[in-house]
Amino acid sequence: MSQVRKGPLRGPFFLAGAILGKLSGIALSLGAQTALAQQLYDVVLDNGDDVLNIATLSVTALDEDDGYTLNFSEALFGDYFLSMRPFRCITHSDKMLCHLPYPYENRRRLGRDALTDLEYDLLFIARSPTEYGIDPWNGRYFHLRWEGETIHGQLHETDLDILAAPPESGNLRPLADVDMVPMERSDGQWVPDLRILPRQP
Repeated sequence: MSQVRKGPLRGPFFLAGAILGKLSGIALSLGAQTALAQQLYDVVLDNGDDVLNIATLSVTALDEDDGYTLNFSEALFGDYFLSMRPFRCITHSDKMLCHLPYPYENRRRLGRDALTDLEYDLLFIARSPTEYGIDPWNGRYFHLRWEGETIHGQLHETDLDILAAPPESGNLRPLADVDMVPMERSDGQWVPDLRILPRQP
């Protein structure tokens, strides 16, 4: 993004933060369109040099209301108290990505043509380890797409401050594509791709 704005998180954002879920054991539901089989999937960040296994997606295919759990890696995520709220963050070199559990209504369905709910459960905020507090202006959003049986995600910049207030009733997509900018790898940036791939037996 060409604009630069820093500042503390505003009050409504932290009211929403009070209902943020824990990283481990997030219970989600799976729609009927999904082609996923009963097995484990690894969720990894890959920047071409380093691969970080950040979570495990456990899928159970029983009926059309299948469920899955998303368990983030305790070894990779550290606990931080930033701008008066707890966050769990990955540190990579001099960069950090802090997970932001989506605090509003989410149907949490997953299918061949339905990946947005999962995208909303993989929101992050970027910061420097030396930075004071945390600013949702530095939001990170992975646009997901299927490639065979693997899900790939491209990292985008976006302002997550829009989540400071609840969306209107029935609006399950408050984050607009027009406000997202694809990130390209360059010096001084950590721009990993996200992959969700079946774990090999």
